[in-house]
Amino acid sequence: MKTFTTRVVAVSGAIAISLGAAACSKSETPAAATSSAAATSTPAATTSSTTAATSGSSQAADILDKAKSNALAATSGAFVGQVEQNGKAIKIDFKGTSDGKTADIAIEMEGDGKARVISVADGVFIQGDATFWKKQGAPASVQKAGDKFIKAPASASSMTESLSLKSFLEKAFGAVTPQQLSSDVATENVNGVDCWVLTDKKGKKEGALYVSKDKSEVVRFTGSSDSPGQLDFSKWNEDLGIKAPDAGQIMKIG
Repeated sequence: MKTFTTRVVAVSGAIAISLGAAACSKSETPAAATSSAAATSTPAATTSSTTAATSGSSQAADILDKAKSNALAATSGAFVGQVEQNGKAIKIDFKGTSDGKTADIAIEMEGDGKARVISVADGVFIQGDATFWKKQGAPASVQKAGDKFIKAPASASSMTESLSLKSFLEKAFGAVTPQQLSSDVATENVNGVDCWVLTDKKGKKEGALYVSKDKSEVVRFTGSSDSPGQLDFSKWNEDLGIKAPDAGQIMKIG
């Protein structure tokens, strides 16, 4: 079972990387070089325009910094949505703590089936449909598990860090830098929350980060044209009520 657990964790990690890459595409021209060129030979009017752009960039960078700090400091959180990886759609519903010791992750992979991973103090439990287990090359007994959970071996507990909220967020924010952001900061209401909208310099279609105005919390990530997707965040620092499956839901493997 260790191999199967490793693969499930690897899928979760791959989704996090996909999210990070989708957040904002990298700018081809370093911001510092662009600013330097403008400062050396531009008239006063252009300099004024540059100052305004710098001010806008500063606002975007400040919003990003606060959102990142709050997210990485959060004790728990949740997100739901869909990303695309290698041309295939992946749906994910994640709830978990920052340290990964408690998590409930449901994943549906186009062509590869559905899986759910629950990590609690009692252990790591994996549930998969027939397609998922077949793709993993699971033993015949596991492939007949139906809707039952399989308890992973004790060694799997060391992998919980890969299932952590912090791990996902570090990968996501690792792909976003202030230099990539447009100096234009828009506003939008998302699911009843008033948000600042930070976009890639190439425009909203190439990635956006939505941050709540009142708490500077991440509300939504959207992807780029090359890596489409959308993840909506909620339940920051809340008790997520995650519990181990009932004993009757766990399949015993002899």
